[in-house]
Amino acid sequence: MTYAELCAGVYAPPKAAKPWRLEDLLPGTPVRYFSFARRATAAALRSAGIGYGAAVLVPEFICRDFLSAVHDAGAHCVFYPVDRKLEPATEPASWPKAKAVVAVNYFGFPQDLAPFKAYCAKNEALLIEDNAHGLFSKDSDGRWLGSRGDCGVFSLRKTLPIVNGAALALNAKDRPWKLEAQSDFHDPNGLRSAFRGGIRKLARFGGARSAYGVLEGLRFARRLRTGHRLPPGDPASEKALPYPDLPTKALAKPITAAGPESEIARRRELYQLLAAELTGAGFELVFPSLPELELARAKKLLAARGLEPMSWPDLPGAVAPKAPAHYRDIQLVHFLW
Repeated sequence: MTYAELCAGVYAPPKAAKPWRLEDLLPGTPVRYFSFARRATAAALRSAGIGYGAAVLVPEFICRDFLSAVHDAGAHCVFYPVDRKLEPATEPASWPKAKAVVAVNYFGFPQDLAPFKAYCAKNEALLIEDNAHGLFSKDSDGRWLGSRGDCGVFSLRKTLPIVNGAALALNAKDRPWKLEAQSDFHDPNGLRSAFRGGIRKLARFGGARSAYGVLEGLRFARRLRTGHRLPPGDPASEKALPYPDLPTKALAKPITAAGPESEIARRRELYQLLAAELTGAGFELVFPSLPELELARAKKLLAARGLEPMSWPDLPGAVAPKAPAHYRDIQLVHFLW
């Protein structure tokens, strides 16, 4: 596959060979669809009967808006640290006691769930596998990520070219889930949806660098207007769930926008291509301390491909002031706008 073909796939993955649904990957597992993974996580806590006064254990290295899911359920967050490999930095025995613990498959790479399962066995806690980045990813045993915890959360919109979409899979058959009915689906027609669709078409037919140029122009205009190239972090996002509250109609029927096999192949090829280019230029894929000068060089290299690195995550307010370097300096590259 040529780079141009891969680059087109950044904005619009190949069509699925046959229509599919998440239920096809997880047969016999109850699945519910949502607009955002945060809403799916809140539903997971409610379905497990975890609410007011309960503690939920989450990694310090997490987007601050994730906390809104816990807040919406009436619970509160406690934290565990992660190391440079994005694995728990301390033993489960030292973690705060909680009714649920969240294990994150960062960027679609499988998290070792052994310490989390040991913690859950000792504390009778719910294991939530946050697989927002990992649709179609598997572990070394061939198990789909998101199917290994008591429940799995997926952010479908981060892999598929849809304006919103997430899912919750209730994997543990022995739990007395209070399963909620599937909410209605809605048609997300609007300016944001039309803009994203237009960017993907421009990238496919005019080249990724053309789309990147348009985005840079819009960000420059935002900076002139507001002083910020990108929207700044908002402390209110730790408590308020995002809208819309209903999932897109695209999830009400079998999906034809990208299938498991073609999407896995596309991502692997694009990842290997960019990994070779960046490591050849002297970068590590997960670098604990990236000087500003070096970051500028990485941005220039990626911009030539119509891509860009960005800081991730927007850390919770309770974590950010004391965050170690490997929380602050990690950059990710979006393969889908």
